[in-house]
Amino acid sequence: MKKSKRINSLRTTIFYTMIIFLVACSAKPKADFSWTPLEPKAGEEVSFNNLSIDAKKYSWNLGNMSISDDDNPVHVYESAGEHIIDLTASKGLRSDTKTKTIIITE
Repeated sequence: MKKSKRINSLRTTIFYTMIIFLVACSAKPKADFSWTPLEPKAGEEVSFNNLSIDAKKYSWNLGNMSISDDDNPVHVYESAGEHIIDLTASKGLRSDTKTKTIIITE
C-alpha cells in the first residue's frame, strides 16, 4: 500500500512539473496593430489591422467606450479628437498589451 501511494505521489509531481514546464516554455504573445486610413476623419470607418504574434485571443479598447474581441475590428469615430487604443493579445495565461493614440480629424 505504501509503494502505491509513493508511485501516485511521484506521478502527480511529474504531471505538475510537466505543466509548469509547458507553460514556462510557451511563447509569450506580442501585441501590435495598425489602422487604415492612416489619418481618419470623423464619421469614416477605421479598419484595425492586428499584427500580433503568438496569440489566440484578442481584446480591444477602442478609446471611446467601445470594446471588441474581433481579430481585426472596424470602428467609426463620430467626433474628432485623440483616442487611446489598447490591444491585449493572449495565449493561455500569457498576454501582452500594445497602446497607441489615434487622432481623428474633422
